[in-house]
Amino acid sequence: METEQIITTILGLLFVLGLALAVIALLKWLQIQSSNLNFCKKIKSTRRINIVEQRRLDAHNSIVMFEADNQRYLVLAGSNSAILLNQTKVKDAN
Repeated sequence: METEQIITTILGLLFVLGLALAVIALLKWLQIQSSNLNFCKKIKSTRRINIVEQRRLDAHNSIVMFEADNQRYLVLAGSNSAILLNQTKVKDAN
């Protein structure tokens, strides 16, 4: 009787592990398939804001440099406010 329970438990565990591996493989396949779609590539290429660099000054303040629409901005971001420190035009790479 005890041997049957052990075998049943082991088979149940193997079934659950196999099911988990099948789900992981399916999710990975779906991720690969969705990355090949033109719609997903178009969404990725339309990003307009890029964070160039950011540094933490203290517990409440940080300084952030980002680019948007051929402009580069330097912003002091605090817990309750944000102050634009500098704005410059980015040279076009073309």
